[in-house]
Amino acid sequence: MTTSTEKKQMKILCTRKVGAPAGPRQADNRRAALIKAAEKLFVEKGVEATTMNDIAQVAGFAKGTLYHYFKNKAELLQVLREKFEEEVMVSIRALDAACQPDDWHGRIRAWIEGASKTYFEMNALHDVVIYGTNLPFRYAMADAQITKYLAEIVREGNQSGAWQVDDAQWSAVIMFYSFRGGCDEAIMGAQRPEDIPRKLYEVFMGILGVCL
Repeated sequence: MTTSTEKKQMKILCTRKVGAPAGPRQADNRRAALIKAAEKLFVEKGVEATTMNDIAQVAGFAKGTLYHYFKNKAELLQVLREKFEEEVMVSIRALDAACQPDDWHGRIRAWIEGASKTYFEMNALHDVVIYGTNLPFRYAMADAQITKYLAEIVREGNQSGAWQVDDAQWSAVIMFYSFRGGCDEAIMGAQRPEDIPRKLYEVFMGILGVCL
């Protein structure tokens, strides 16, 4: 015999749209769609020219739905910046994991190749999330995972005797800015993208005082 509670549950299941995700999943999907729409519009139109209403329309939701997840464009920019950083770190970690723990030169190569690959692939999003914040670049990258990860490799390699530098953090910061400059030269057409990892490796080793 079917109880009243079971009947209610069956009614809910029958009236739910076929294929519709459950509540939490539906919320995640809505949030993801809004982020994707913001990324598309910020890249195509620019942050200033994009309105919250534009984002909601492209995502296929009412503006009120957008405000339920994000209060303003600054919040969306922060989420997109975190997304960019995570994409870079996924690429770096995958290549770094393939190296032997004590292969310090290989780990430097892995950082360069992983970072440059993602930078070239996502440079349009990078420019949005960095320059769209209206903050000087030095502040936007102050706590970047990519720089911290490089500093960790330099510090550990220093402790293992792979190279000798007085200040691992300083060395990593200079290496990071060399990476940025080298990649930007390729994006502007002054260098070939395929040459950048090799050239950066030579620069990095020079900063670390290693003769090749």
